[in-house]
Amino acid sequence: MKKRKNKSNLDERQEQRLLRIERNACWLAFWGLLLAMAVQMVMSRGEDVRGVAGEWIVFMLLACYMMAACIKEGIWDRRLRPDWKTNLIASLLAGVAVAVFFVVVLDWETEQKIVTAIVMFFMTFVSCYILLMISALVYKKRVEKLESEGEEEDVGND
Repeated sequence: MKKRKNKSNLDERQEQRLLRIERNACWLAFWGLLLAMAVQMVMSRGEDVRGVAGEWIVFMLLACYMMAACIKEGIWDRRLRPDWKTNLIASLLAGVAVAVFFVVVLDWETEQKIVTAIVMFFMTFVSCYILLMISALVYKKRVEKLESEGEEEDVGND
């Protein structure tokens, strides 16, 4: 098999800067899509869900790709740990954000709005927490596998 040569015209410094630019663009797209969907939902008062379908598909593809690629490489986060406390806090924040969103978007009577927001808070909190805990378990198993493969390579090089 022929090895493909890297025909980059960039030096290492330029390559690092390009990677930083691409990273920032990815996060800009991610948060920009989320904000655009939220604004569209607020503007339409939640009545035109089909209006954000395209953005939602792109957003979810981006989120799923980033999660799968990071776990495959044994990366969780720069600052956060994959433990129950972090997952609990993140899930609570997600639940609160969804509840507030429903209070703002829904054009219903106050009682219905509050009940819906509470239900959505708990549904989001529970599903987010479960998914984060499952992801953390998958991540930890992947890291163990990567570390054991690294040790086998080190033994083979001696």
